[in-house]
Amino acid sequence: MSYQLPDASEKAQYVEQKFTEIAPKYDLFNDIITAGMHRYWKRFMVRQTGISKDAVCLDLCCGTGDIVYRLGETAPQGRMVALDFSQGMLEIVRQRNVSGSNRLLLLRSDANQLPFATGVFDAVTIGYGLRNVSHLVDCLKEIERVLVPGGALVSLDVGKVRIPWLFEISQFYFFHIVPRLGKLLYPGQDMFDYLPHSSIDYPDQERLKRMMLSVGFKQVDIFDFFLGASTVHVAYKH
Repeated sequence: MSYQLPDASEKAQYVEQKFTEIAPKYDLFNDIITAGMHRYWKRFMVRQTGISKDAVCLDLCCGTGDIVYRLGETAPQGRMVALDFSQGMLEIVRQRNVSGSNRLLLLRSDANQLPFATGVFDAVTIGYGLRNVSHLVDCLKEIERVLVPGGALVSLDVGKVRIPWLFEISQFYFFHIVPRLGKLLYPGQDMFDYLPHSSIDYPDQERLKRMMLSVGFKQVDIFDFFLGASTVHVAYKH
C-alpha cells in the first residue's frame, strides 16, 4: 500500500510524534543519507547569518541542536533560543547542553505562532523544518516579524534538481533508498516515507524565494548543494 501524507488537520500532531520517535538516531540517519555533508551545510548556514559575537538568535525546528550549538560558538557572548514542536528532539538538545549554559533557552512551541515580541532576533535559522510547518506563508510572516531590521533568515531544506535526468535519479534515491536506510535504524517507521513525500508539494527554490519576498523580505539569495537536491535560502529583512 502506498504511503499517504497526513492531512492538514493531523500534520502537526503527526510530525511531533514521529520526530520524537526517531530523535535518538536522527543525526546518524542524516549522516548516512547525506554522507555527512549535512554538517558542512549547517556550518555554511551559520556563516551566512553574519551574526556578531553578542547576537540573539532563534533556531526554529531545532531538532537535536546541530545548528543552535554552532550559532552559540559563533556568538560566544550572545543568547540562543532553540524551538521545536518535538519534546523528544528538545530532550536531545538538553542532554547535549552538558555545561548547562544559561545562554541557551529551550522552548517547545509552534513555528506558526512564535511567542516573541516583534524585532528581537538578529538571525533565525531553520534546518529541514519549513517543509514540516502547517502553514508555510504564516511561518515566514512570523519569522520576518521577529527579526530585527537587517536581520537574516537562513533556511536549509530539500530543493529541486534542475537537470531533468539528474532530477529522476535524485527522486529515486529520496523516495526509494532513503526510506530503506531509515528503516534499517527503525524498522517499520513510516516517518522515513513522510520525509520524501513531504517534498512533493514543497516549493522549489525560485518559488520559495518569491514567497519570502512576498511576506516582506527585501532580498533572498539561493545556494544549491548536490545540484539543488539540498538548498540554502538567505533572506534579509528591510
